[in-house]
Amino acid sequence: MKYKALKIETRKDNLQGTVDALTAGGFESLVIDDPEDLRDIEEHPEWYKYDYIEENLSDAARKPVITIYFSDDEEGMQEVERAKAIAAETGADCSISTTGDDSEWLYKWQENFKPTKVGELIVVKPSWEEYSAKADELVIEMDPGMAFGSGLHETTTLCIKALENVLAAERGIPAPSSIHRELPLARSHQYPWVLDVGTGTGILAIAAMLLGAKHCLGIDIDADAVRIAKENVERNGLTDKIELREGDLMAGVDFEADIIVANLMADLVIRLAPSAAEHLKPGGIFISSGILDIKEDIVAEAVREADFEIIEVLHDGEWCAIVAKRK
Repeated sequence: MKYKALKIETRKDNLQGTVDALTAGGFESLVIDDPEDLRDIEEHPEWYKYDYIEENLSDAARKPVITIYFSDDEEGMQEVERAKAIAAETGADCSISTTGDDSEWLYKWQENFKPTKVGELIVVKPSWEEYSAKADELVIEMDPGMAFGSGLHETTTLCIKALENVLAAERGIPAPSSIHRELPLARSHQYPWVLDVGTGTGILAIAAMLLGAKHCLGIDIDADAVRIAKENVERNGLTDKIELREGDLMAGVDFEADIIVANLMADLVIRLAPSAAEHLKPGGIFISSGILDIKEDIVAEAVREADFEIIEVLHDGEWCAIVAKRK
């Protein structure tokens, strides 16, 4: 299948107005390339070098560009023209290009996505693969969708291992041997509620349920992520246990959870920490990842300042996950 890419170039002082106009017109899946966003990255290369951008890639003189993708058919072209008209009213310039056929790259990655054991209990299995689980294994069936990968990045696996550590006792099974100390949550909260911030494919919400949680709310700012997460939750038979909604971090959340898991990135974890404390019961657990080891100290400090006690930090390569308890 081919797609049309509509590129909308605008001035920096006109970018937000153009985005607002397109969003109001129903175009929500916008890819925004704003060179100004790279300034902080350039000023702090020791923070952002690895997880944001390659060196020498920025060009602050460029104008911001908004890209929207449409199907290459009559209906898609009608939407292209409508988006162009909205953008033109804001003074932006538009151009259209046709992408190549995606049939080859869309599914090529599936060849290397096989059933994979994560931690000591959870196995992640793609929906198109057969797998016979061993007696102690908990299987998550996933169909990630072309934009979200397999869900097996180091940061995701770290969060799953942390959830194993926290929730193993809820299922009445021995805790994984990797646990170095007994975490307090499972024995102090009989019916743990989990909040998964930045749920993506829904893999962490599903893992939490299989490990013994009683209910989970997953939130993501990306509407496509929420759609794919709902499909995965249904595939695993958990629609009555996991609620999914679109939202920005914990905006609109009005209950206290027993566990919050947030696989985001360092800056967002820092931003989230105070709100996480407000939305956790006393003694609740905050699991955060998406954190490069070079940022571990600054994130840990922010977590402590939000009234958490750090219980342990898990590492995998250059990534880490921080497990903390609300005081």
